[in-house]
Amino acid sequence: MDKRTLFFVLSLSLTLFLVNTYFENQRQGDMVEWRKQEAAKEEKRIVQLREMIASKKVNAEQLPVVPFYSDASSSAQLGSGIDVNGALLAAAWTTPLPQTVYVSGKEYRLTSQPKEQGAAALYLAPSAEKLQLGYLPDFGAFDVQLITPGSDTSTPGEYVNGHLTVPAIELYHLLKKNVQEGETVPEPKIGNALVLLKSEGQYLPVAVYHQNSQKLTLLRDMAEIPTTVSKPQAATTVSGEETFYVLENDYMQLVFSSRGGALSEINLPFKSKANEESVVKEIDFDRDMVEYHPYNARFPSHPYTTASAEGKTTDHESGALGGYYPLIRRDLIQVPPLKTTRVPPQYYSMNIVSEYPEVAELNYTVKEFTNQKIVFEANQGHRKITKTYTLEEEGAPYIANLQIDISGDGRGLWLTSGIPEIELFSGNPAPALKYRITRGQNVEVDQISLPQDASTVSNIFPDWTSNSNGFFGLIMDPLTEIGGGYRAQYVDGNIVPSRLVEIDQEYQLYKPENMPGYQMMMPLNEKGGSMQFRIFAGPYATPTLKAVDTYYSDPITGYNPDYIGCQSFHGWFSFISEPFAKFLMILMRFFHSVTGSWGFSIILLTVALRIMLYPLNAWSTKSMVRMQKIAPEVNAIQAKYKKDPKKAQLEIMSLYREKGVNPMSGCFPILIQIPFLIGMFDLLKSTFELRGASFIPGWIDNLAAPDVLFSWSKPIFFFGTSFHLLPILLGGVMFLQQRVMSTAPKDPSMMTDQQRQQRAMGSVMPLVFMFMFYSFPSGLNLYWLSSTLLGIGQQWWTTKTMKDKDSTPSVTVVGKKGKR
Repeated sequence: MDKRTLFFVLSLSLTLFLVNTYFENQRQGDMVEWRKQEAAKEEKRIVQLREMIASKKVNAEQLPVVPFYSDASSSAQLGSGIDVNGALLAAAWTTPLPQTVYVSGKEYRLTSQPKEQGAAALYLAPSAEKLQLGYLPDFGAFDVQLITPGSDTSTPGEYVNGHLTVPAIELYHLLKKNVQEGETVPEPKIGNALVLLKSEGQYLPVAVYHQNSQKLTLLRDMAEIPTTVSKPQAATTVSGEETFYVLENDYMQLVFSSRGGALSEINLPFKSKANEESVVKEIDFDRDMVEYHPYNARFPSHPYTTASAEGKTTDHESGALGGYYPLIRRDLIQVPPLKTTRVPPQYYSMNIVSEYPEVAELNYTVKEFTNQKIVFEANQGHRKITKTYTLEEEGAPYIANLQIDISGDGRGLWLTSGIPEIELFSGNPAPALKYRITRGQNVEVDQISLPQDASTVSNIFPDWTSNSNGFFGLIMDPLTEIGGGYRAQYVDGNIVPSRLVEIDQEYQLYKPENMPGYQMMMPLNEKGGSMQFRIFAGPYATPTLKAVDTYYSDPITGYNPDYIGCQSFHGWFSFISEPFAKFLMILMRFFHSVTGSWGFSIILLTVALRIMLYPLNAWSTKSMVRMQKIAPEVNAIQAKYKKDPKKAQLEIMSLYREKGVNPMSGCFPILIQIPFLIGMFDLLKSTFELRGASFIPGWIDNLAAPDVLFSWSKPIFFFGTSFHLLPILLGGVMFLQQRVMSTAPKDPSMMTDQQRQQRAMGSVMPLVFMFMFYSFPSGLNLYWLSSTLLGIGQQWWTTKTMKDKDSTPSVTVVGKKGKR
């Protein structure tokens, strides 16, 4: 490799490094402000914890704590425990325990001997058979009291989704983190505590808490202790016919159901002459639904009601035919004898659910309804829920606001995201679940692994959560205090099917079992009260997300919702491809600003990359030409040392070094482009602007999907139901590049072993790429096809230049001798 090539490689590496550093500095730019906000959050949390401890602490008289003695005269106290209707629960204060103890002169007998000190022990009076436990669901949030044996006081705790948190311990760690030199913070002494839950007016034991291990042992799981659990009566479902209401602006059509007071549909209008504000483009799936399945292309899909600014309502029998993109999965209307598939309300967007299925089915009544606002209300005996939805003013596209007011029991309630509709990329769905979290001084957007069933995380406090199909999504952003954690849920595609199952049902091109859905949930504040959420429901387009971030940013406090973080490069090799993809995006956006066409932008991007990589490609071509020139010498060496292959190989490598030839030079053009190819793949997968972007109408109508020259109904192996011309052209051009532009001798006998291997590989690779790229997006095929054609031109020019240089006769100038 000569100095110019080395300089070029170093310059390119430096450029990519600087590009990546630029974006990294952008992410780090707000960290100073976030550090201040984090400190303020910690201060606020300390105040909240102190208030929580004070408000949730109960008097000893309210707890069933009783002393017990070694004799009926109560002369020698052994300890204290929890007495529930003749069942005494205590922690083993010694081993072995006495067989009998006395409470108020009444005899209690030990049921089983604990194995170690501190373990739970149960004594029963003659009238009792089992210990009555409080009902503690695995799903929900509940206040508990921790009783340390021998102490007359209790410590408040919170049981959230199977995990116990103790505010006093959290407060201790926060104070210790910020303690000044010379100060001390007393550590709470809890030890092995009995955990009590208030159930139906009384405190009942549920578990044993071990402070050292911070583990919780549920009493119902302890076989040695006979227990009984009385589950409280579930809330009843409020009956009523399901009705639908619509709020709509230029960006979205929100369809509300009386069932759950939730969103049964979120429909995004297509960009048109009548609606220039929208950025959503119509694609083939949308057109197919209107043409072949019009009963499922109505928006809304059911009769609905709208309201004027003054609150005057109007009923509508049916929605508009086409013109919208369904952001979330909705009812699939079928023509008899086929059965309509209804989406269960628990999978509606912005519904409130709990472990009791009937909570999601609650029938809400409309209390207020205008063209910008709707208020729902439901009463459930022990709680009243009010949900207020408003459309955001101009300046913040695809935004709605939700206020939830809960009077009464607010524990165990979750807010749902709904299930996004399917978007296919290379024939497969590309769902993404994310959340943003502030960890110390760092603000991160983390991607969640897609769950196989349901996974609950309760030890973090996300700033917001995102549920997307790759191009569109929903962001739930709590603006007030709610519970901690999130829940990600897998939903079978047969329960909530995608609209794609309607297409070519006869051949089942899109089987529902192959297209499951995913739902995100955020816990509500267990104390109830008023909670506010900002809801983004729309395209994950860079200009749109930036506009929303700018609209809600506060330069004084440094607040920025950072919704742009939802749009990230999440391919298989994103750790390698991300800097390349970002670099390509900068160039492509620049070319788009000049041409106004994403197709031409990809071609010009390819030209720019070829120019940048020309020194390396030229060096590779020159090395290949030199290989051709020394082929006779290599063949002579192979013939001379035919019986000694190792000696032949050493001699050939020595010849290569002498002539300045690299035998692997033929692989460099492809190897150099692999990072850019992967970067382009991730770019197409993550860039909304390319979805629906047409290049050649009637052929390349969507750069984020395969090109379609023509199609048919019955699927054919490998080809499916449409013919994609670009990958076929790509295979042909690659074959032409390998055959016509090869520098190897045409006579096989004159080729080296290396050249024979390269020729064989050159015959196979076009077929491999054609098959591999057949279902890839047309934008990626266009990029690789353009790059290959330009590569042929570059290779021809470099080879011609070298031949012309070699054929130029050398001229020797001889000076005349002067006369003497």
